[in-house]
Amino acid sequence: MTPIISAQNLGVQVGMKHPRSLLRDVSISIRAGQLTTIMGPNGAGKTTLLNLLNGDNRPDTGLVLFKQKALADINRLALAKQRAVLPQLDHVPFSISVMQIIEMGREPYRDTASRHDNASVIRQIIEWMELEDMLERNYSSLSGGEQHRVQIARTLAQVCRDSDFNLQGQVLFLDEPTNHLDIRHQYALMLLLKQLQAKGLTIIVVIHDINLSLQFSDQIILLKNGLLMGQYTPEQLVQCDALSHAYDINIRAAWHDKFERYLIAPQMQT
Repeated sequence: MTPIISAQNLGVQVGMKHPRSLLRDVSISIRAGQLTTIMGPNGAGKTTLLNLLNGDNRPDTGLVLFKQKALADINRLALAKQRAVLPQLDHVPFSISVMQIIEMGREPYRDTASRHDNASVIRQIIEWMELEDMLERNYSSLSGGEQHRVQIARTLAQVCRDSDFNLQGQVLFLDEPTNHLDIRHQYALMLLLKQLQAKGLTIIVVIHDINLSLQFSDQIILLKNGLLMGQYTPEQLVQCDALSHAYDINIRAAWHDKFERYLIAPQMQT
């Protein structure tokens, strides 16, 4: 199957006097309809890779293909209608309501979607994200976790083209979306992503929680020091030593019959 996104020999370097590589010679492919997580220790290059794949940044070397086209050549409005991005941090320095933030996600469709479609999409996403009671509140009055849920809602409002919620060909990029969320909202979000995946959505997530990644991913991209350690299924990853090598700590995985999934934990030295 032809990948919806592929990257060939990506490299990013920073610094002039003392250059340092953030990514080196990274090549990956992502099939349509997959939920892919990107993992690795701090400074591994996860956000750097995500921002190259979604078109927010360009590599110093290498090429990203989006639906078999060079990503750098795609019109920004056309790209905004095909993919949405949740950044790690999204500070809003002005007064604005929760509803207005969510409505910003529909901006790429301003001239093409009907008012009914826009309203239907927003109404459904508000329900998914459990935001009904805070729509008129000022965004700045929310807690960090509440703000994060609003930003996720805005991103979903962009990636959902219309009220039919046919998400074939659409791609969602999320940078650490479970940060700031309590455990109930973490799992609610991951379950929602799987529901949207079933509608055809391709999802690429930077995540630190290895257990969540193993539970919900179809594919895991593992990075360390800007290098690709490999692309794995969850089953492949727990049966090799890649996690221990990536995080420089002995990580053990065990199948839990009651939960019907693998659980991992570091084995601390005593």
